Amino acid sequence: MTKITRKLLLSIITVVLTVVALGTTTFAWFTLTNTSAIQPFEADIVADSGIEVALGAHDDGLNNPNSLNWVTTLTTEAIQTYIESEYNAGRIVFNHVTTTDGVNFMTLGALSMTATTNGYLEIPLNFRSDTANQIDWTSVGITSDADPWTIDVAFTDFGDVPRTTPGTVNVDASNAMRIAMISEAAYGGHTVAYEKPATAANHVLGVGGDLRGPLSNIDGILGNADDYLGTGGSMNYYYEKNNTLPFGADAVVTLATQTVISDDLVIEMVDVSGDPIDYQADFFGQVMIRVWLEGWDANTFNSVLSRTISVQFVFSGVTV
Repeated sequence: MTKITRKLLLSIITVVLTVVALGTTTFAWFTLTNTSAIQPFEADIVADSGIEVALGAHDDGLNNPNSLNWVTTLTTEAIQTYIESEYNAGRIVFNHVTTTDGVNFMTLGALSMTATTNGYLEIPLNFRSDTANQIDWTSVGITSDADPWTIDVAFTDFGDVPRTTPGTVNVDASNAMRIAMISEAAYGGHTVAYEKPATAANHVLGVGGDLRGPLSNIDGILGNADDYLGTGGSMNYYYEKNNTLPFGADAVVTLATQTVISDDLVIEMVDVSGDPIDYQADFFGQVMIRVWLEGWDANTFNSVLSRTISVQFVFSGVTV
C-alpha cells in the first residue's frame, strides 16, 4: 500500500444530537418518556481537491449519479434538508434498539424483541474520485456534557455503585451511543462499529452476554425470572422499575464493536472509468453511517434524555 495521498475529509463531521423527551410509555428504560429525538444536525463535510461527496440514496448514487448534488463541501444546511426530507420534519426519534450486524435492528421489549426500521439515524454517503481508490475511517469522537441527572428510583449502577433517592448523578449520555460504518459487498463489505472505551463512568458492552446479574430469589422459587436483579446500570434500573428483566437478557448478542478507530478500511472504491454510466470520475464508492442508542448498554435508560451528544468523524482517501 502506498501512503495516503490526500485527506478525504479535511474537516470533521460534527453531528449535534439533541436528545429531547417525547411521549409516554408503559415499557422501556425510558419509563417516564419513551423516545428521544435529535435536532438540530450540524455538519460540514469538506473533500479535498479531486474528491467529491454526495449525500443521498445509494440506489440513486449507483444508477443515476448525476442526479445527486456532488460537492467538495457538504454543508449543515444540505444535511438538514436531507433529514427533513427523510424523517419527520427533521426530527429523528431514537428508541432503545439493538443490532447484531448494524443493518437489521430490533426494539427491546418486555415479552419479545421486535424488528424495526425506526429508532436510529442513517446517513448514506457517496464518494467519487480520480485518485483515491480506498476510504479509511481515520478517527471518531462522541462527547456529551456530564450533567447531573435526578435519580428517580434507587438502583445499582454499573460497577455495583448504589444510586439512591433523593440524589443526583453526573451522566454522559454519549456512553450509550454506537456508530457503524457499513459498505455493501461491491465496496468490500466492511462493517466497522464503535463504542466509547471503558472509563470509570463507562462500561464496554462488547458483544453482550448474560445480563441477568445476581440471583435474589425474592419469591422463594429458585430459577424464576424475577430471581435475577440485572447487571449494574440499565438492567437493574429496569428491574427496579418493573420487577422483571426485559426479554432476552439471559443471552444478549450485539454487533461487535471496537473502542479505537485508526485508519480502518470502510470502502474499497470501484473502478468505474469504463462503465457505461457516466460517474464523471474513475473511482466510486458508498458507505452507510448508522447511529443509535444501544438498548442493552448499561447507560441506556432515562438518564440520557434531554441531552446533547456531539459525534465527529474523519475519513481519509488512500491510493493502494
